[in-house]
Order: sequence, then C-alpha cells, then structure tokens
Amino acid sequence: MNEIRGTLFAIIKGKGTKSEGPEYFIKPLDDYKDRWSEILVRKKTHMWEKDPELHKFLNKKVLIIGEIIETKSIITVDYSKVKQIE
Repeated sequence: MNEIRGTLFAIIKGKGTKSEGPEYFIKPLDDYKDRWSEILVRKKTHMWEKDPELHKFLNKKVLIIGEIIETKSIITVDYSKVKQIE
C-alpha cells in the first residue's frame, strides 16, 4: 500500500445522462506534485453515485492509502483508507 497527501475534489461527469455523477481527484501536495497536477481516485460506487467515504472529505486535505497505478499518461489510486490531515 502507498500513500498520497493532497486536496480532494470532485468533477461531475456525464452531465445530462443517466450516468451523471462525481469523479474524484486528489491534487497532490507531496512528491507526486512534481509529476502530476491531479490524480484520479477510483470510487467504490456506481458511476452515478457519490462515494460516501470520499464525498465527506471534499475540498479538504487528506491522506489516501491504497494501490497506486502509474503509467506514462495517467495515475490512479484504488483507495483502501482516507483520512483528513491538517
């Protein structure tokens, strides 16, 4: 398991469709900020649903623990734990 520290935010995807819902990202504040401006956080719900664990931390600084998948063009994290930090 790896860790990422940053600010969690969401963007609404699929506006006006049956699959409209939030997509979660973290703006990294640690070593990842040198390579990535934002990191996709995979939610554990359907694409049209809010992830209850992530949604309560929107616009807050968080520590995300999970599996990080990094390629040349994208980085994502499958989270196992999220907690607020100062």
